[in-house]
Amino acid sequence: MAAYKDEERGTWYVSFYYEDWTGAKKRKVKRGFRTKKEALNFEAEYKRTAKADMDMTMGEFVEVYFRDKSQSLKDRSIKNKRDTMNAQLLPYFKDRPMNSITPAEIIQWQNTIIEKGYSDDYLKTIQNQMTALFNHAKNIYNLADNPCDKVKRMGKTSKKKMKFWTIEEYRQFMTGIEPGSKYYVLFELLFWTGAREGEALSITPADIDFERNLLQINKTYYRMHGEDVITSPKTEESNRTISIPEFLKKEIRDYIGRLYELPEDERIFPMVHEAVQHKLKQVVQKTGVKKIRVHDIRHPYVKPTTKNL
Repeated sequence: MAAYKDEERGTWYVSFYYEDWTGAKKRKVKRGFRTKKEALNFEAEYKRTAKADMDMTMGEFVEVYFRDKSQSLKDRSIKNKRDTMNAQLLPYFKDRPMNSITPAEIIQWQNTIIEKGYSDDYLKTIQNQMTALFNHAKNIYNLADNPCDKVKRMGKTSKKKMKFWTIEEYRQFMTGIEPGSKYYVLFELLFWTGAREGEALSITPADIDFERNLLQINKTYYRMHGEDVITSPKTEESNRTISIPEFLKKEIRDYIGRLYELPEDERIFPMVHEAVQHKLKQVVQKTGVKKIRVHDIRHPYVKPTTKNL
């Protein structure tokens, strides 16, 4: 390894050849290091991650993992995975080579995580990220064994009783919202079409065929880093066309008509998830119906032909 001084800029740079994971030899030049040590450390780490040698640390392999997954995972999924790994995996194993972590150490790590008192659902999420990381190393980069395969998974598996409203409970809930308002129409759409919250929040006038009573679900909305994000739905199967009842079509059309020439590609519900969740809690408290999540509103979905079914 060698680093060079850029006399003109007063910084250091490296120029080296490396072997990528396919065995091909390539050249890399990187400038702007403050010290020779920083430049040499960059070269060493870059060579390990490019080759994906399992002598690399977990901290280094996490970057390889997300590089590989950049085209198959949505930005929101990548953020959620990174947040979990940064908080629950890397503080314990960041500087450990991937091929040195043993099942016994995984058990010790699990015990430490369990002592924090997290819910079973979150424990399963943490475990899934650890297992996925090692599975990728084993399946793609020839790590000999996944240490997670030899230990019991965290988080109890329990069959939770699904919560949802009956039609009578839903109607009671809706007495607490002003008819025709944006929240009224949004909750109507969630209950009677089975659309997910993010799908509903992404709907534009162009998605609705008022002549044939059809709603096209082809995208989803979420908020990330303070910005609105519209992306494709959760899965390919989530792209679908929903038949909407006559009464709901009229409610949506009347609502859009009050939005003063809303462009065809603008969201008809310009709000964030937190606002919807807050409204739900507020109206539940006001009307006395049982508490459920926004996501659960869609669970009793059937295809009604009239509002009075």
